[in-house]
Amino acid sequence: MQTQITIPAVHFAADDEALKKKREELKKKLLEGKKISIAPTGNVTGPETGTAIKIPTGKLAALKQWYEKDPSLLEAEKAAMNHAFPAFVLDKLDDGRLCWYGSLNIGLMGDNVWNVMAVYDNDHGFRSKESMGMGGTVKIYLVEPDINELISNLDWRPHHLLIDSNNQLYLCTTEAQYVKTGNEVTFAESSLAWAVKWLMCFELVLTGDMTTAEFDKPHGI
Repeated sequence: MQTQITIPAVHFAADDEALKKKREELKKKLLEGKKISIAPTGNVTGPETGTAIKIPTGKLAALKQWYEKDPSLLEAEKAAMNHAFPAFVLDKLDDGRLCWYGSLNIGLMGDNVWNVMAVYDNDHGFRSKESMGMGGTVKIYLVEPDINELISNLDWRPHHLLIDSNNQLYLCTTEAQYVKTGNEVTFAESSLAWAVKWLMCFELVLTGDMTTAEFDKPHGI
């Protein structure tokens, strides 16, 4: 039996002039970083009392992206990508993460093209390899064709796939220890190079030259 929940009607005093004035006052204080009184109940609209505490001045903390902390790292990433994958375009997601978008043609299936996106983690470049997990701090996503459609059509889920915090699948390209950095190659370039290997093996499965068992074998490709 399904229980039906009834949400009680709530009256908002939106037209209360005194409350409206208080809201305007609080907004002004917030924008100007001024102190605001909070009663022990958590109320901020009532009269100030001797027991009230004060919200400290300042701004809410904002997540600082890796490229803001270290602009030189971003320039190194750009230079390496422009050299190795010049057709890829740098873009920014709505949450502030940077990403590279472009196409890869492995060549084993003619003109077959894979549209992929290489997305940097927020803390890219500021984590040790031991804490990165699989693939480092750059995640490679298949944009087109859609990986879920491929899985459905093939009735096979490749072993070398991972799931991010938004429940989206991305390529398990390599263990973080194998992602080269520094003067050798940057994260995005290295991760995309591993993605080429992933797609190469995947195309060999599609052409029948590699079995799914060979592809799925841990540390096998």
